[in-house]
Amino acid sequence: MLSYQGEEMLVAEVFVRPETNAIVPPFSSKVGKTLLSSPKSVSISPLKRNQKYLVKYSDSPAYLEVFGGEIYSFEVGGEREQVVNALTHLDEKRVFNTLWRVEDVKMCEVKVDNLPRSFEIEILTPALIVSPFLKLKRKVFTNKAEYVLFTNLIDVTGLKRGDERLIDLLSLLSSLLWEEPSIMRYAKVNYAGKTVIGIVGKLRYSIIKEHEIIKRVLESAIAKGIGSSRRNGFGRVKVLLNGSANCSI
Repeated sequence: MLSYQGEEMLVAEVFVRPETNAIVPPFSSKVGKTLLSSPKSVSISPLKRNQKYLVKYSDSPAYLEVFGGEIYSFEVGGEREQVVNALTHLDEKRVFNTLWRVEDVKMCEVKVDNLPRSFEIEILTPALIVSPFLKLKRKVFTNKAEYVLFTNLIDVTGLKRGDERLIDLLSLLSSLLWEEPSIMRYAKVNYAGKTVIGIVGKLRYSIIKEHEIIKRVLESAIAKGIGSSRRNGFGRVKVLLNGSANCSI
C-alpha cells in the first residue's frame, strides 16, 4: 500500500515594510523570492496588502507602486522543515530600489481532520493547470479534480508523471470527487516580460466517498497552492471547508 510522504504542512506570512516608495513588477512575487534568496520546494506568494494580492491583470507590463512605511506581506508555504529552512535565509535587502525591512512572521499549521460533504477552492492568483498525463508547456483550462489537484498529488506521494501508481491515484481521485457548478474565468498577467494566462474563480466539489488522499491533497493545496509555478506565486488558493477558510492568516 502506498504511504504518503512528508511532514505536516505549514504556511508562514512574512510582514515587510519598504523604506521608500518604489515601483514593483505587475506580478510582485519577485520581492519575497529575493528576500528569501529564491529557495526551492516552497511556494511564495505575491505581495499582499489589506488581504489582497498585488497583481496587475493586464497583458502589458504595467507596473505597481508600493509606499514607504506601509506594511505588506507575502506567504511561504510547504512542508514544515522546508518552510523553516527557507525562513532562516530571510533577510532585509534592497529590492526594486528600496530597502525592505522584515517586521514580523506569523505561522499557521495546516491540518484537515474532518471532511465535509463538499468544499470550495477559491483561486486568488491565476492557477496554471497542467496535464497529469502529458508533459507539455501548454496549460489546461478545466475544473476536473484530477487536473486541478495533480501537483498536490505529486507533493504528497513523491511519484512522477507516468508512474502507474500515480495514474491509479488520479483515477481514484476522480472517483472520489464530483465537480459541482463552478465560477471560472481566464486572467492575463505579465510575468518576467511574458503574458501568462491562468484560471481564477471558485471551484466547487462534492465528496462522493471519504479517503485519506483527499485530506492530504487539500492540505498541500492550502499550503502551497495548485497548478504549476507555485514558487512564482501562481495558484494561491483559499480552501473553504464547512463554509470557513482553513488556515486563514
